[in-house]
Amino acid sequence: MVGVGLRGSRRQISCWVLGLAVVFAGTVWSLDSLYSTPAELAGYRAATESGTALFAINGRPYGLDDLGGVIAYEFGFMSALAFPLMGIHLVTRMTRREEESGRAELLRAGSVGRVAGVAAAVVLTGSALVLVSVSMVVTLLVTGQELRGALLYSAALMSLGCCFAAITALAAQVVASARNVLGISLVVLIAAFLLRGIGDVRGNGLVWLSPIGWAEQARPFGAGRWWPVLLALGLAAVMFGVACWVAGRRDHGAGVLAARRGPVSAAPILLRPWGFALRRHRGGVVAWSVIGALVAISFGALADAIRTVMADNAALQDVFGGGSANPDAYLSFVVVLLALIVAGYAVQGVGRIAEDEPGDRLEPVLAGSISRSRWLAAEVLIVACGTAVVAAVSGFALGVSDALAVGDSSAVLRLTLATLSYLPSVLLLLGLAVALYGIRPAALSASWAAFVAVAVVATLADTLRLPEWLRHLSPLEWVGRTPSDPVSPWALIASATLATALIALGLNGFAFRDIPTRSSSWGLARLITNNAFTIGGRS
Repeated sequence: MVGVGLRGSRRQISCWVLGLAVVFAGTVWSLDSLYSTPAELAGYRAATESGTALFAINGRPYGLDDLGGVIAYEFGFMSALAFPLMGIHLVTRMTRREEESGRAELLRAGSVGRVAGVAAAVVLTGSALVLVSVSMVVTLLVTGQELRGALLYSAALMSLGCCFAAITALAAQVVASARNVLGISLVVLIAAFLLRGIGDVRGNGLVWLSPIGWAEQARPFGAGRWWPVLLALGLAAVMFGVACWVAGRRDHGAGVLAARRGPVSAAPILLRPWGFALRRHRGGVVAWSVIGALVAISFGALADAIRTVMADNAALQDVFGGGSANPDAYLSFVVVLLALIVAGYAVQGVGRIAEDEPGDRLEPVLAGSISRSRWLAAEVLIVACGTAVVAAVSGFALGVSDALAVGDSSAVLRLTLATLSYLPSVLLLLGLAVALYGIRPAALSASWAAFVAVAVVATLADTLRLPEWLRHLSPLEWVGRTPSDPVSPWALIASATLATALIALGLNGFAFRDIPTRSSSWGLARLITNNAFTIGGRS
C-alpha cells in the first residue's frame, strides 16, 4: 500500500517537499543578509516586540537575539498554514479520494487489511514531513545556526504537520466524501490558527488549545522545550489510533456519519445545467465565505491597534507600507490575504467540476441533450459567481470589523470594493484552471502550483527580496495594494480579458477532446489491479 500510494501521489509529495524546502531556504538566505550584525538584530527585536497586535499573524517571537529567532518569527505565518495544509492535502488524497475513485476497492479485493490504506497514507505523509524537516535543518546549519535549535525548530513543524495529518485521517473515517474531509480539516486548522492568534495577543492560555501554539511554544531558538513537540506527536498518535480503529469497523466507501437521504424527485431547477451546478457548488460557496469572513473579522479587529503602532514603528511601515506610514497599509495586506482565500475557492471550484469525469458521472449527463460546451459553461459561470460572492462577503466582513473598531461606517463600502477589485485577477487563475481542465485534465494540478506561486509572492516577496519583474508575474500585483494605493483600471481590463480568453480556450478544448481522457491514472489503475490480484493469488 505504501508503494501504491507513493506511485499515485509522487508528484504531489515532490511538489510539497521541494516547494517548502525552496521557500524556506530563500527566506533564510534573505534574512541572513538583512540581519547580519548584533545592532541590526537589536533593532529588529525592539521593533517587533513593540507591535503586540502583529503577534496574531506571525505568533509570539522568542530568541530574537539570534538570527534563528528572526527566521522562526518571519516564517511563522507561512509555517503555521503550510505544514498543516501539506498533511491535510496528502492524507485526503491517499484515503477518501482513493475510495471515491474506486481504486481502493480494487486493492481491498486482495488480502489487504482494512487499516492498510489509512496507515500507508499517514506513513507517507509523515515521511514527506521528515524530508522537509531534514532540508530545513541543513539550511539552518549552513547559515551558522546551532544544531539544537535547528533540530527543535524542524521537529516542531514536523510534529505540527503530523498532527493535522492524523486529524485528517480521522475525518476521512467520519465522513464519506473527500470534499467534506477537507472542509472539516480546514475548519480545525482555522480554529487552531485563531486560538493561537488570540492567545498570543492577549498572552493567555488559549495558545495551549492549538497545535499551532504547541509548535510555537517549543521556543527552539529561545528556552528550547521538547515537551510541546511530544505533546503534538502524542495527539497525532491518538488520532491515528482512533482513525485505524474506526477504519477497521466501518463499511468501505461509507463514513461513520451516514449521508443524508435525498428527495424522491428532483426540483425543476435541477433539470437545467446551471441549476444543477448551483446545487453542487452552493456548499463550497458558503464554506469559503465563512472562512473569508472569519479571517476578515479576526484581522480587521486588529487594524486600529496596528495603525497606532505603525505611526512610530519604521519596521512595521516597511512590512506593510513599503516604508510609508499610510494608515491603510495594514488593511491592504489583509485584503490581499482575502484575495488569496477567494482564489483558493476559485481553483477548488474548478477541481470540483473535474471530479465528475473520472467518477463516471459526466458521460451519462453528456449522453443526453446537453452539449459539452453548455455543461461546462454553466459550471464555470456558477463558480465565477460564487467567487464574486466569497469576495463580497469577505470584504464586507472586513469593512464591518474595521468600522466597528474605528467608528467609520464608510469603511464598509470602501473595503468591500477593495476586495472586489482583485476579482478579475482571481478570475484569471480560474480561467487558467478551466483551460488546463478543458485541454488536459491531468495538468489541472498546475493551477494549484500557480496559486501557491501567487501566494508566495503576495506574502513573502519582501522577505525573499524578489525582483520586480518576478513579482509582476502574479496577477494580484497588477492591481496594486488597495485601499492604500489606487487601483489600475488597465490592470482590471487586462486581467478580465485574459481570464475570458483562457475560459474560451478551455471550453473549446473540452468540446473536442476525449471524455474521459486517458492519462497516467490509467497506468495507476492497472498497477493497482495487478497488485490486487497478485496479492489475492498468494492468499
